Amino acid sequence: MHIDVWSDFACPWCALGLYRLDAALAQFDHGAHVTVRHRAFELDPFAPKLRKESLEAVLATRYAMSSERIKAGHDALCEMGAHVGMEFHFDRVTLANTFDAHRVAEAARGTEAEDRVQKALFGAYFTEGAPLSDPEVLVRTASGAGLDAALAREVVEGDAFSDEVRADEQAARELGISGVPHFVINGAWAVPGAQDVDTLVTLLRRAWDRSGA
Repeated sequence: MHIDVWSDFACPWCALGLYRLDAALAQFDHGAHVTVRHRAFELDPFAPKLRKESLEAVLATRYAMSSERIKAGHDALCEMGAHVGMEFHFDRVTLANTFDAHRVAEAARGTEAEDRVQKALFGAYFTEGAPLSDPEVLVRTASGAGLDAALAREVVEGDAFSDEVRADEQAARELGISGVPHFVINGAWAVPGAQDVDTLVTLLRRAWDRSGA
């Protein structure tokens, strides 16, 4: 059984969804026989390389949210993340364009480092507060997660895997995906949002039974 996961590194719910999926697969009887493919999605493809504003300031302006509401939302995400091993520090987040991070992640697709690179990039953004548009951050993060350092540097210094990122985004549009995380099991069963672990386990079992595996 295989699962395609569309996500963006600037999306906390995507980070939470990835860790919840891992927890679900650990509980799923056939988890060892499930392959996960990570697909690129940019929530804001026109984001500048780097933004000076804080995450709180941007949320307050874009969604007319009060500081209290923003803090409550972040506190809730921190608590949910702690249950599955994802550590959020929203006060550290450095807002940045994620296109190059997606290119680096594409370079790891299909390798043993794929999942580790995904988690490392989420950690760099939400735990460390590192700007994912910085080539040195990307090389350090990806190589630390097991991607060949020379390959990582080749990617960030050129335009390799740009077409692959765009292909992922086009596939998302064709499927009508407008928000992430978005999971598609066996190319047939869509699971939108960062579902809780129990729900994911139930969906995995149903998909497995229906697939006749």
